[in-house]
Amino acid sequence: MAVELPSGTSRRSLRAILAELQLNRPEDAIALDGDIDRDIAEVRLIDSTDQLDEVGAGALVVLDRRLSHIADGYLMDVAVRRAVSREVAGLMLTAPEDAGVSLTARSMCRKSGLALVRLSPDRDLNTVLNVVAQEIADELHLTMERVRRVIDAIDRLAGEGSTPTDLATIGSSLLGYEIRVTTEPPEEGTELLAVPAIVNQPEGEQFVSARLSDADANTLLEMVLWRLAAETSRTAFITEQAERTNMLSVDEVLRQLLGASRETRDDLSPQARKLGIPVDAWHIVGRFELDIPQEGIADGLLAYETRERLARIALTTASTSGGIWHTAQEPAALWLLHSHHSSSPPRDLGLRVHRLMGSVLAALQHAVPNLRAYVGIGGVHAAMTGIAGSATEAKVAATHARSLRRANHPISFDAVGIRSTIVEWFGSPTVQESVDALFAPLDKVSQARRDETIEILGTYLDSGGSVARTAEAIHLHRNGVRARLQRAIDLIGVDIDDPDQRLFLHLACRAHRIVGTSHS
Repeated sequence: MAVELPSGTSRRSLRAILAELQLNRPEDAIALDGDIDRDIAEVRLIDSTDQLDEVGAGALVVLDRRLSHIADGYLMDVAVRRAVSREVAGLMLTAPEDAGVSLTARSMCRKSGLALVRLSPDRDLNTVLNVVAQEIADELHLTMERVRRVIDAIDRLAGEGSTPTDLATIGSSLLGYEIRVTTEPPEEGTELLAVPAIVNQPEGEQFVSARLSDADANTLLEMVLWRLAAETSRTAFITEQAERTNMLSVDEVLRQLLGASRETRDDLSPQARKLGIPVDAWHIVGRFELDIPQEGIADGLLAYETRERLARIALTTASTSGGIWHTAQEPAALWLLHSHHSSSPPRDLGLRVHRLMGSVLAALQHAVPNLRAYVGIGGVHAAMTGIAGSATEAKVAATHARSLRRANHPISFDAVGIRSTIVEWFGSPTVQESVDALFAPLDKVSQARRDETIEILGTYLDSGGSVARTAEAIHLHRNGVRARLQRAIDLIGVDIDDPDQRLFLHLACRAHRIVGTSHS
């Protein structure tokens, strides 16, 4: 039988020697019976069975061509008995494939574990002896040869996208030592060599192998592990770059979809479909407003890289649940879009996504300790308008989470309460036009002045018309509040004593705070 090297095989075992002899032709060396995992201490060529009394334990005994003719007779039984008594590891004889070998001798080999190997008649015995001698006496030389084979094999596989496990299997087979892939580094103090499969991720998957007794061979083994890691890292980099390019393209289109007008959304539809965003499906959007700790991200480039990394983590984590997911970034926020193909979405889709956002949040916090995020989840809506609608709701829910200081606790839009009513009210085109008309006089002032005016009016109305409570809320003296309040009323031109106008102004200020309006 042909011999394959399993995990943990020593290079001095008979199995390893057979694997070396079978490199060109498996039929050159066939194990017939016995244990081929025994280590070989020496190799001896004999031309008489009497010479078996001179060999030591663990020897591999090679019968010369003339002596090999005893294979099918009584003398073979005698040779096996003597070999067993001397604790010989294996016997090799030269014989054609169809030649018979004493059944008694083979039975004794099976019972005792003495390995019995048949060599092809055209195999040069001097070459066999040199291979075995080199294997058991010159460990470093053989390791270097195998290292070359591993590296050559990796070079041939370059660009084929081999996984770490694929590479470890190939390395184990050609090197003759087990190389495993583990999900985390081994504990310190163990007799293991370990190299990160992706060199810039020291806490991720590892190529691991047992240390060797020879220091030089150990160095070469570690070199093989690093070569495997280099190929894995190269493949991961190419894959990541392709995914990053696609993600950035999707990011740009999705960001436009989330805040686009009806006309713009229609223009974006073909491009969105081309990038894999199923615009006609059911959609639910999650928004993560991030407060990223500043330690270690002092410059803008690093902060951008951190956000991009978090976006990849969020997308990867969400995608494990199945379905279609896309992500988009803002300077301080991430969007996650989940799309579902069906005539109607599952009733528990919102609940499932809510739970999943908790898992995504945990993954982000693992990547960036002390991260605070205000997470909002929109409702389930259909088609292009559904993307924008769910995004608006997700933003409202995230804003509500921030107002309650509920960091790291996802909040669904359905749980927001009165704010949901205000958003629905403000979603009416007629209402939006009325609000725009109400705040139209503010178009003449700066954005900061506009926001300040709406904020003081809203706070005053929230405080039940109390100047004192308004002053306390915005940290101003009462006289300052009165002056600013009067300027705001005069600027807008509203009769604050009229109940209808007062109510409309209050709702408009609330809508501005929750949803936001742009300065035309």
